[in-house]
Amino acid sequence: MPVSHGRASGRSTQGPSATFTGTVFMDPVLQASGIAVNDVTFTPGARTFWHRHPGGQLLIVKAGRGLVVLRTGQVIAVEAGEVLWTPPGEDHWHGACPGSLLTHTAISHGQTEWQEEVTASDYATRTEGS
Repeated sequence: MPVSHGRASGRSTQGPSATFTGTVFMDPVLQASGIAVNDVTFTPGARTFWHRHPGGQLLIVKAGRGLVVLRTGQVIAVEAGEVLWTPPGEDHWHGACPGSLLTHTAISHGQTEWQEEVTASDYATRTEGS
């Protein structure tokens, strides 16, 4: 039985530019068959590319302010203490607001299916007033 005491061994890694815009740090918490648990910290303005998870994704917001944006155009503002479930196969992206860090625990079910980058203009449109 895999057990984590809050963080897997190793160092924080920077999120790859092929799937993240801006500076993002990832700390693995637990990896098991078909599931990945990571603490992710986004610097202001940093965000994921569009993506989806075949088994869904649970986000537990730990600090800061950010957004989760769905392909439908729905924008969900998030802050510490909030928990979100992205259903299986739903296209989305998430990241920090322009003036805040964002840290969340991401529990991803299945291999993440990465898509295109969120453009600067799309990010700016979604974060107006944030």
